[in-house]
Amino acid sequence: MRVLILTHPRSGGMSLMKFISHELNYKQYHEPFFGNGDGMSDEDINTKLLVDDNIVVKDFPFRIEERGYKLLDVITKFDKVIIHNRGNHRDVAISLAYFKVTKNGNKMHVPYMMTDEWIKENESEIEKMMDDTRIMFYTIQNISTNGCLRTTYDGLFNDKSDVDKLLKFLKIVDPRYLDILHNRHRLQNGDIGMDHVNIKPKLI
Repeated sequence: MRVLILTHPRSGGMSLMKFISHELNYKQYHEPFFGNGDGMSDEDINTKLLVDDNIVVKDFPFRIEERGYKLLDVITKFDKVIIHNRGNHRDVAISLAYFKVTKNGNKMHVPYMMTDEWIKENESEIEKMMDDTRIMFYTIQNISTNGCLRTTYDGLFNDKSDVDKLLKFLKIVDPRYLDILHNRHRLQNGDIGMDHVNIKPKLI
C-alpha cells in the first residue's frame, strides 16, 4: 500500500508520518518534492516515489506543484490519501513567525520554547505571517478528492477524535505506537523525548 499525507508546515504532519511508518513498517519520505537539492531528484520521484510499494510520503501541495507536478495526478498514484491540517491558522502563523524572527528556519523540526510574552511582542509579525500564508493554509481545506481521510492537529494530538478514523482508514487493528501521537511530543514543548517513545507490548 502507498500512503500520501498532504499538509502544510507546522501541522504535526511529520509525527503523523512517523506513526504510520512505524505501525505499517513502511519506508517514509519526508517532503521529497522540496527543491534546491534538498528533496529527491525528478528521476527518483518518477521511478521510485511514484512507483514503490509500502511507503508513506508527507509533503505540501504547493511544493508538489512548484516542482512541476499536477497535484491530482500525484494523488492518483497513491492508495490512501490523508489531508491533514492544523485547524487553527493563527497557530500556524505563530509558529512560522517564531522561526522567521529567531532566524531558525533551518531548525524547523527541533524542539523549541515559546512564551506568551514573545507572542505579544511579535503580534505584527504574526499578523503579517497570517496574510502571507492564507492561500497555503486554505488550499489544504479545499482539496477535492474522493476517498481521502481528513484529519486535524487537535483530532490526532489533543482530543483524539481522529485517531480511530485513522486506524480504520489504514486498517491498523492493534496499534503499538500511539505514543508518537501524544501531545507531550509537540516540538513547541521543548524537550519532546521522541527517542523514548512508549511501544505497546506485542502479545504472543
